[in-house]
Amino acid sequence: MPDPTLIGVVAGEHDRAVIATALRCVLDGGAPYEHVGVIGGREVFDGAEFARGADAAAELARLEEHLEHARAAGLTHLVLELPDRVPGESDLPALDVLCSLGPGGAGTVRGARRSLSFSSRGTLADVGSSHERAGYGFVQFRAHTPSWDADVALPLPGIFNVAPALAAVATLELLGRGARGVQEGLASSGVPGHGELLFSPDQRVCAIVEQSASPRDRRLITEAAREEFEGFALEVLTELDAIEPAVARGYGRPRRTLLVLLGRPGEAYADAFQAAVRRHFAWTGRQQE
Repeated sequence: MPDPTLIGVVAGEHDRAVIATALRCVLDGGAPYEHVGVIGGREVFDGAEFARGADAAAELARLEEHLEHARAAGLTHLVLELPDRVPGESDLPALDVLCSLGPGGAGTVRGARRSLSFSSRGTLADVGSSHERAGYGFVQFRAHTPSWDADVALPLPGIFNVAPALAAVATLELLGRGARGVQEGLASSGVPGHGELLFSPDQRVCAIVEQSASPRDRRLITEAAREEFEGFALEVLTELDAIEPAVARGYGRPRRTLLVLLGRPGEAYADAFQAAVRRHFAWTGRQQE
């Protein structure tokens, strides 16, 4: 079996999860986990193993084993999240493509024969964006690449998500993917635990889950919640045991409530929110009958 194309992603925790998920969703072509593997802290999939919440450094140390699994499974691409690496470090694995995103929303994608710059703010980059907008759990913008211009959308809150989305677009441009496949893949690239939006059945109480420990990531998601969910009562929670009373308070308010849940693992916070909603939504329904 041929080796999969090895793609490295260097970025902050939230951003690299968004980039890796966007790449997988597009490159899988509507067949989840059939063609693309991911080795990172949020998830590990190599065609034989699947895990959530892995130790990224430990999994990268097993890269040869993961590559062997990916070859045997016939995976075409393997995406590596590189949280503690920077381009040029001697221990960086031999990569076919390296995508690097800085905190300012700009970066580069480098391959063996071609490199592209990208920026969500500047106008001189090879790949750029315009008409950015965000609201109620979606970010949209027009992507400009050397081969196509098109509108794209991601199911993520926060205008800051244009930057990692653009990093994914630039990487896909380097890999020769066209606009239609990029549009379709990005539209399904929600990231559990990173800007994950949850709704109660009546949408009276909603939540955004962000498991990144980065102060920057937490600040950006909280700012996005305040800006994009106008009219909602907002509560920021960092403890699991605070979720139950917050959901109860939400059902006691005349207006809708949005909880920003900052903690890891994100799956535990999402489960706690859903469990609290099931209890309080059922109770409210009986009272109204």
